[in-house]
Amino acid sequence: MSWFNSSADIRQTLLRMQHARVTVFGDFCVDAYWELWEGEPELSIETGLTVRRVKKQQNSLGGAGSVVANLREMGVGHVRAIGVAGTDVFGEKLRSMINECGADTSDFLLEPTWETMVYAKPCLGSREENRIDFGSFNIAGAKLLDTLLDKLEKVIVESDVVILNQQIPAGITSPTTILRINQMIEKNPQTIFLVDSRHYQKYYKGASLKLNMSEAAALLHERKEQIHTVDQAKVISLRISETTGKPTFLTRGELGIVVAVEDQSTVIPGLKVSEPIDTVGAGDAVVAAVAAAMAAGSDPVAASVFANIAAMITVKQLKTTGTASAAEIMDAAQNLQYVFPPASILTDADATSSAQTGQVVRASHDE
Repeated sequence: MSWFNSSADIRQTLLRMQHARVTVFGDFCVDAYWELWEGEPELSIETGLTVRRVKKQQNSLGGAGSVVANLREMGVGHVRAIGVAGTDVFGEKLRSMINECGADTSDFLLEPTWETMVYAKPCLGSREENRIDFGSFNIAGAKLLDTLLDKLEKVIVESDVVILNQQIPAGITSPTTILRINQMIEKNPQTIFLVDSRHYQKYYKGASLKLNMSEAAALLHERKEQIHTVDQAKVISLRISETTGKPTFLTRGELGIVVAVEDQSTVIPGLKVSEPIDTVGAGDAVVAAVAAAMAAGSDPVAASVFANIAAMITVKQLKTTGTASAAEIMDAAQNLQYVFPPASILTDADATSSAQTGQVVRASHDE
């Protein structure tokens, strides 16, 4: 069977998403873009330092919020957000933006002791300056964590897919909280769990992992620069999938996605995109699209094809954390241009040989 989705397949997937239920648990933040004035600089009378004037500011959902925004844009029927923000001005803005995109915030908390996570991005023309981060030093107390985990546990049975997002060590996810999450995963085999974690991938049990090449290399104690060929990426994805017992989704930037399921890994080639591009949020679009497609009944490979299209759409959106709408995905699916032909894609036929010897045994896909 071909992995390649026709536009008719994409359309049916989008239609089924309207009845899908996805829960997002994790680190929600605001991506604040500050467009700096490029005129003659002014010096502060008090300090003598250059004043940076913001001409325009634009806020978008970041972190787990970006995942939620993508899910809703793709047309997922019910999206639930479980997380926390502060009672500061950014926290109110964050929750209102989640509400505005149509997600369920009944399990989203505003906590007075919490510093809302904000990634502030000053932009001078087309160039992004040094980022300013808020909320990097939060300490989640036991009571707050128990409340959030209780909320997660209650809604799992109502969810087709649960996305577990972890952005910073000072968020709501730690090795200790993951122990309890793992118990939930074990008790709910009917629900798909998809992890997008920057620091704690190795602690999750029984969940699928979505990783980029740097994260995969760190997980397996490899050097990223030693994983540069497609065959090496396939072997890496198989090793991770063998460890977790679940599908693994390995993103490779402009080179596409490698997905490993049981004893086979499949390469979804990258799609051609003209410059300029902005890769912020592309990983969020991938995890959202994989979750949305699988919640709608797609297998992991077909879900990866769908996610590849979503990522291609988001990188075209500049100075914002991009999202891919159902209409944009449907339109793009009419004319996909891959960096190399899908007909040349091969899959692994023997995971054991691949994992042990590093040699990839490949068999061509039926087209």
